[in-house]
Amino acid sequence: MGASDTDVVLEAFRLFADGELDTALELVSDHVVIEIPGDMSAEPDVYEGHVGARRYFAGFEGTLDDLGFEPLEVEQNGEAMTMWVRFTGRGVTSGIEVEQYVAVNVWLSDGKIARMHPHPDMDAARDALR
Repeated sequence: MGASDTDVVLEAFRLFADGELDTALELVSDHVVIEIPGDMSAEPDVYEGHVGARRYFAGFEGTLDDLGFEPLEVEQNGEAMTMWVRFTGRGVTSGIEVEQYVAVNVWLSDGKIARMHPHPDMDAARDALR
């Protein structure tokens, strides 16, 4: 996996954070699979394709504003990239600031994000790749 793959993922996360979902999806495979496991969310699900990615982000509407996805660390782990990401937001009604850290394994295919799977920490993400 070359530097260009890292650039693709970092740019996609930047665009997601900037609220530019349509532009970000240009860097995402039409057949992407985003799996949110039960130990990472009150509403686990598998989001497939651009429709699924839009559905994932729509789940924040009315709940969190000012979403942020800040990659803090990136590792190449075989065919996958593992990222340590700071997720932030602000409760729509409460105004409470939310901050969570998550490790995300990301796979690319043909220069686009093809699969994403979050984990609670970098060790869990690395272990999942073994």
